[in-house]
Amino acid sequence: MLTQTIGTQKHKRINGLTALVLALALCIIMPYSASAAQTTSIYTNTAYTQNSRFDNSVILNGIDISQHNDTIDFKSLKSTKTSTIIVRVGCRGYGSKGTLLKDKSFDTNISSSIANGFETGVYFYSQALTEAEAIEEAKFVLQYIKGYRFTLPVFYDYEFAGVPSGRLDSAWKNKTINKNQMTKNALAFCQTIENAGYKAGIYASKSFFEDNLNKNELENLYAIWLAHYNTKTAYAGKYQLWQYSSKGKVSGIEGYVDSNFIYSDLLNSIINKKFDIESIPNQTYTGNEIKPEIDVKFNGETLVKGEDYYITFKNNTNIGAATVTITGINDFEEYTPIQKNFSIVPEKVTGLKLDTRGIYSLKASWDSVNGASGYLVQVERSSGWLDAGKTDKTSFEITGLSAASNYRIRVKAYKTVNSSTLSGEYSTPLQSATAPATPSALSVSSVKPDSLKLSWKKQKNASYYNVYMYNSSTGSYSLYKKISGGANNYVVVSGLKPNTAYKFRVSAHKNSKEGILFSSNQSGVYTAYTSPQAPVISSAKSNAKKKITVKYKKVSGATGYQVMWSTTSNFSSNYKSVNVTGTKTTLSTAKSKKKYYVRVRAYKTRNNKKVYSPWSKTLYCKTK
Repeated sequence: MLTQTIGTQKHKRINGLTALVLALALCIIMPYSASAAQTTSIYTNTAYTQNSRFDNSVILNGIDISQHNDTIDFKSLKSTKTSTIIVRVGCRGYGSKGTLLKDKSFDTNISSSIANGFETGVYFYSQALTEAEAIEEAKFVLQYIKGYRFTLPVFYDYEFAGVPSGRLDSAWKNKTINKNQMTKNALAFCQTIENAGYKAGIYASKSFFEDNLNKNELENLYAIWLAHYNTKTAYAGKYQLWQYSSKGKVSGIEGYVDSNFIYSDLLNSIINKKFDIESIPNQTYTGNEIKPEIDVKFNGETLVKGEDYYITFKNNTNIGAATVTITGINDFEEYTPIQKNFSIVPEKVTGLKLDTRGIYSLKASWDSVNGASGYLVQVERSSGWLDAGKTDKTSFEITGLSAASNYRIRVKAYKTVNSSTLSGEYSTPLQSATAPATPSALSVSSVKPDSLKLSWKKQKNASYYNVYMYNSSTGSYSLYKKISGGANNYVVVSGLKPNTAYKFRVSAHKNSKEGILFSSNQSGVYTAYTSPQAPVISSAKSNAKKKITVKYKKVSGATGYQVMWSTTSNFSSNYKSVNVTGTKTTLSTAKSKKKYYVRVRAYKTRNNKKVYSPWSKTLYCKTK
């Protein structure tokens, strides 16, 4: 094979014979040896010795053509025993520029080959030095073969130009390209072709396969077309086509033609007589027949339903595994029908709603789904969606959650059919949140006659707290103050009366992601008392040796009084105290002629605990 150029026009006739039918027919009309020891070429009239691996093969005749064959009389060619034609799409020039050129006769040749019933393939003559160039060549081919329905592969014709100035020849000689890179180039071309929905193959000479390519990396992936101009080939690798001469003669073509043997028992491994359809997505149960739209292609081209094929369905009403069969008609009537399975699954769950909200749980319900065996419930946590459980009911309580936390819930229906579980689509997620925990462990500190500090245990994830105080005039609790920030778990209650009981309750609140407010229950009633009023101390005098008499005014409601004395003004050391019930008391000090400081406070005993008032002002005197 060699290089050159251009053309346009498309024809859509395709041969309806399968490879098997073709092979059997040719058994009758073609000369072949039962042992395949030797085959006489219809193009060269020479006997060729076949590899023993093809002893039981039917050996088919084929040619490959390009613009160099000039005008071809395909009707005359049809009368010969030629069964396959491989048409050149184009080439890359072997000069330094490496220009991509379309074969001038490509459109005419491929249209005529297909229309006259030949098993048809295409090839491109490459001079690629890099994978990028090989991919460029593959894309060049794809733009010109689109629309043609041919059955044999797209072959990558990789060979030296045979001249010192050839870009591939000189690169190999200069060692700027090696065997590994050339193998990568071949793989890149073929992979690009197959990614587009076509079968790919590689053409090269015996020496090129052995010396310039890693044939073991290629022969199990792609069709191999071996070129070895001899009456017997000792090539040890795998191959499905053998180009044995470039000096063939055949009716319909003036001049010489490249001649090939194609081995029928391997033809099915390279021929593309299959429809291509993508996987069919799950279909939703409706109670009626399900007939999804299916895009049927051949060699990347979309076929026409009713013109090229028809569709039949099986088991396509109930939930379970259904089957679609694509059967060719007209030009595709002899093609092997293709089957695809798809699943009919339960409907998407709808009507998902929250029934009850707990501190550590959420209970949801949803609408029943026809034909479902059960439902899978999931909850979204920080690590993603996790299974919460299965149920055959239409409600479920998710437990083990955190208080005052946002969650999303979703549900899907499933049905078990013949030990397989078929699931529908998940419902639209429900956004919700658990309730805050009820505040607990209420306590008071900093108790004063007119105020006190009320505290409680911090609640996880709370946005704020409400503090309620009992109103005796209304007989109910009313909001005293909103405490913003879940970390602020206290409030100073002021404006109170001395020595008085007050009742409080506290609730926690959470602002959810969807802007809904969630509230805990109010805590249990907590009763706190303000302290008695501080006593007014009237005098502190020493009327006897080591004695101090202290007088103070009575405090309403006080149970008693604590009187303290010390030699330090801040009572930080050398102090003593005594509890008394009257408003006058005489203290016994340790020393005479010593300055002492004195103060007093009232207390109220409740539940065996004393609630003290603030201290009175401090007086001092010197003992006798």
